Amino acid sequence: MATGMDSLEHGYQVLARKYRPGRFSDLIGQDAMVRTLTNAFASGRLAHAFLLTGVRGVGKTTTARIIARALNCTNADNGDLESKIEPCGLCENCTAISNGSHVDVLEMDAASHTGVDDIRELIDGVRYLPTYGQYKVYIIDEVHMLSVNAFSALLKTLEEPPPRVKFIFATTEVRKIPVTVISRCQ
Repeated sequence: MATGMDSLEHGYQVLARKYRPGRFSDLIGQDAMVRTLTNAFASGRLAHAFLLTGVRGVGKTTTARIIARALNCTNADNGDLESKIEPCGLCENCTAISNGSHVDVLEMDAASHTGVDDIRELIDGVRYLPTYGQYKVYIIDEVHMLSVNAFSALLKTLEEPPPRVKFIFATTEVRKIPVTVISRCQ
């Protein structure tokens, strides 16, 4: 027999997660960015690295997850990347990314993983093809917190990006990111 405590343990979800936008069209107040991203998806001209900037709480990480879902969604209209703009939110890839359990989408908080060894460990997986999705997506939150050596290690991969790999950087302080990294991002 289930108790009230069991239902709380299994049914509780933080409201911010429950109502977090899951599609580009759900993003409010980000019209220019949404237009740029949807045009990139529609034209099939996707950068290998995206840089999302803004104040805390504006939706950078949420947008990064939407991009990751759109890149890996299996319910495209006719199966090709150019026709796919909005992630469905229902396929196995979309739900796994939403739950944070997709093996091809890796999130790293650079505020607590600032060193070159952290970046090297992350970059070691870049050479492998995606397991389930079309792309391996590396989301690095608070990227401005990386050390100089970590940026140098990351730069080598950004200069010669492998196919089927996308980087999404989110930051509140873009001026702390080396220009050489910024110049390789959309």
